[in-house]
Amino acid sequence: MHVFLTGERQIGKSRAVRAAAEILGRPCAGFRTRFLTRERGSSSLYMVPAAGEEILDDKHTVAVLENGKMRPLTERFDTLGAGLLREAQKERGALILMDECGHLEKNAFVFQREILKCLDGPDPVLGVLRWGQPWHDFIKNHPRVTVITVTEDNRADLAENIAALIERP
Repeated sequence: MHVFLTGERQIGKSRAVRAAAEILGRPCAGFRTRFLTRERGSSSLYMVPAAGEEILDDKHTVAVLENGKMRPLTERFDTLGAGLLREAQKERGALILMDECGHLEKNAFVFQREILKCLDGPDPVLGVLRWGQPWHDFIKNHPRVTVITVTEDNRADLAENIAALIERP
């Protein structure tokens, strides 16, 4: 079973992913994203391995702020992101994290194919989907995916519920 969370910004989706991963106690693979604004006002989105050191350097930059809008570095999603997912598929028994899939990846077709391979594979996937992105349809409609909308009402017990869904045979 795979679980993806969606919902409003800052509602606790990534927090629930981290808590559920801790409850499950499996090794983690895949990716996390991290947005960082530097002292001079420049902003970047980084993609880092789900486990291990969080490296925020040019190699891990997948989008940059230009003229008030994030500009995706699509080739990085297709190389770095797809590579992290390929590595995750080699770690049998791992929980594959995808935190988060947003709007910037809409033209990263190699990356999207690797997501689908993970969903078709044997290991559980736990991820976050940014609200209202049409390219997510293949994820949301996958027969092994459950999508949960995070709200203030359900977020308190969410990590335990996610863990139970993933561990269900």
